Amino acid sequence: MTRSTWGRKIVMAIVAISLFVSQVGGAVALAATTTPFGPERFAQNHATYAITTKSAYYQRIWRSAIKAWNKTGAFTFRLASNKTAQIKLSTASASQAKRLGRDVGLTEFWARNDYFFKVDSELNPSLLHSYGYSRSDDLHVAEHELGHAMGLAHNPSKHSVMYYQNRSVGIQQVDINGVKKRYLTPAGQAS
Repeated sequence: MTRSTWGRKIVMAIVAISLFVSQVGGAVALAATTTPFGPERFAQNHATYAITTKSAYYQRIWRSAIKAWNKTGAFTFRLASNKTAQIKLSTASASQAKRLGRDVGLTEFWARNDYFFKVDSELNPSLLHSYGYSRSDDLHVAEHELGHAMGLAHNPSKHSVMYYQNRSVGIQQVDINGVKKRYLTPAGQAS
């Protein structure tokens, strides 16, 4: 190998590494400013909800989580009857808790043409209690599940309410940005 060939290969390697680092850095920067979202969403940045749990404690948790998200202005949750609500907020019974496995919360949704028409979000009191979650932790889990109800995905950052194992972080600006971007982006497109 000649000296000039060797030099060109080093330059090409440096350029390739620089391009790779810039791409990874761009992905990290995006994750740091906006929580990711999936392709499904509601038609507008609002939806109706009903709290169906009989537990007064968890009714308060869900109401506090709703209030926290509504306060951001990114999305509006409106109270409706159990029959007409687009989102049902509940808690798992002891037998249902087994179905949730190790999940302290779960959100399931049904969509047509990438638009939600039904969302069920559920907290798992058995696990919340056995893991020693505080009221604040319970609230953050409820905020997390409402994030899924709006269309947010998990955020790899521990500084997001949408971090997959979150219990100690409330709604952050990255999460608000994610909801805003979700509702500016057409249904069917994910971040």
